[in-house]
Amino acid sequence: MTYAIVWVLLMAIHILLLMVFYNFPAGISISEGIVFNFLFSVIGLGLWFPVYFQNTRKGKIISFLLYHIMACIISVGLWLWVSYSILSLSFPDNSRYIAQLSASLPVRAGTGVLFYILIVLVYYLMIYYQNFKEKLTRESELKALVKESELNSLKSQINPHFLFNSLNSISSLTLISPERAREMVIKLSEFLRYSLSHSQEQLTSMKDELQNISRYLDIEKIRFGKRLVVHKNIDEKCLEQKLPGLILQPLIENAIKYGVYESTSTSSITIECKSKNMMLEVTLLNDFDPETVMKKGEGIGISNINKRMLIMYARDDLFFINKTDHTFEITLRFPQFDEQ
Repeated sequence: MTYAIVWVLLMAIHILLLMVFYNFPAGISISEGIVFNFLFSVIGLGLWFPVYFQNTRKGKIISFLLYHIMACIISVGLWLWVSYSILSLSFPDNSRYIAQLSASLPVRAGTGVLFYILIVLVYYLMIYYQNFKEKLTRESELKALVKESELNSLKSQINPHFLFNSLNSISSLTLISPERAREMVIKLSEFLRYSLSHSQEQLTSMKDELQNISRYLDIEKIRFGKRLVVHKNIDEKCLEQKLPGLILQPLIENAIKYGVYESTSTSSITIECKSKNMMLEVTLLNDFDPETVMKKGEGIGISNINKRMLIMYARDDLFFINKTDHTFEITLRFPQFDEQ
């Protein structure tokens, strides 16, 4: 549509110039305007094919220029020959017009070359734009695949880490309390069933994540009993909000690792959740022995979670750590998005 409008405007300008500056009759002016502009508009449409063909070939700049020089000569030459033939046959008795038409052929040839260059440039811009869009689409798909592979890689590091610790706990319980070991195996199977069923999901509800954490805590309470105390302060608005699946369990695991494993007294873990300004905010607070942390380090759990947050949300202001002499607090903020 735009292409046709441009040629109609050129045709109108052409006709007005002939009538105003050369005082040719309306019939001649209109005929010439239609013939010259319509024919080149048709040729211009046909130029798409040599442009597209040349674009698919990998050649040197010299061959590229020679190709278009030949195409330009053929296109403009054909245009002038056909147009001149039609108009000279249409107005054979008007010698003044035929003379002017013959004398203006070099100028018209230059105009044809300009038209050719402009049309070819537009076609190359269209091809470049289309290739650019396809490149962006491919890059977006590639980034999505890389993002998914990175997330799966991080999950594969977290889950075996937990499984290793749980199997060690079961191994210890089989000697001192077979009944508790059997109960722990059942809890572990429920936990793993949930983990496997959600392994391919990027987001899950806070309600499901809390239920999964409860399964994990049930496993650990079998071993530690009253030494492990858990406090929960959960806003009901949080339950249906979304966060990355299986992202909190490693933090609970770290809290138990550094707060309960090396302590003979009661250790507490506090889980708080609140929702405000389209943001789900989860805070985990636990007691810890600073000397134990210095000896063992923080492991892969916290760094992996931080990486997952960066990958999922592309923001570095969603993960906070606040450490005091005997408490360790982690706050995670999960942006919420309106479902369309």
